[in-house]
Amino acid sequence: MNVKRISGIYNSIFSIKKIVTLAVLFFFVFFPAFSQGKYSIDYFGIVAAGIDDNMSKMTSDLYYTQLCEINGYTINDKRIGIRMADTPQTSEFEDGKISFYAVITKKENSSKWISTINIYDSSRKATLSEAKEYDSFYKILMEPKTSLQETISTLLSGGGTIASTDSSNSSSSKNTTKLQSTEFLSGTWGGEDTIDKIVIMRGGRGFVIFKNGSSMNITVEIKSDGSSQNIIITQNGKANASFFPELPREVALKEAVNADPVKWILTLDDDDTLSGIKSTLILNDGVAINGTMNVVWKRKS
Repeated sequence: MNVKRISGIYNSIFSIKKIVTLAVLFFFVFFPAFSQGKYSIDYFGIVAAGIDDNMSKMTSDLYYTQLCEINGYTINDKRIGIRMADTPQTSEFEDGKISFYAVITKKENSSKWISTINIYDSSRKATLSEAKEYDSFYKILMEPKTSLQETISTLLSGGGTIASTDSSNSSSSKNTTKLQSTEFLSGTWGGEDTIDKIVIMRGGRGFVIFKNGSSMNITVEIKSDGSSQNIIITQNGKANASFFPELPREVALKEAVNADPVKWILTLDDDDTLSGIKSTLILNDGVAINGTMNVVWKRKS
């Protein structure tokens, strides 16, 4: 009887040891798989206007470091150079991955800055974004990583704003519908001989980069009148002689002080073409006068 009891106790202990052993094996074999990155994120860096290269690098490195410190995220550094010239194209994003980049701009006529976090979710084929305003640029650098993590979590869970979606399945025929907002225009444009690029961002803001190196802030709005619709792009901020590269430098320096804001009145010819007139200073018999010129812009990205 005692032998049977001892045998039973031994078998029970052996069974418990087997269960414990299996549990330990399960933990060490399967736990690493569960603890791997919840998200695999490709980091493309920042788009920033109005700050120098040192500040750009510091800000880009900060976002990268904060992302790497978030538990559950696997970060792949996709940066090329200190900062991006414009927002990346969706063709650069890898399927099955989440892509991250930030757009930083200075608020017009203000000392405040706006940082817009952008997440491209390949499963939804959409770019999701959330903008936050800061009292100064250095406030961006002081933002804790928990704030970035919360923003990303909000975007991936369906919050934030859908900034754009892939349009590979949409019609590329001549424009037949009215624009409901400036979101469709977001991207990089070009077309004028003296302009390197025009960057239009969400929310009706943007900037023009001239080939002479100067930068002009712009506002973008849509005005409809019956069946017609115009896109009005206007210089925002004080005039600069560099905004009038068609004029001799001496004339531009003199006239820029009292010049009217440069303005474009454009129409959407198709998804990738804007055309219309530009109101600016032009040279007439050696004198700068208010005039217009025909322009055509083509979407670059």
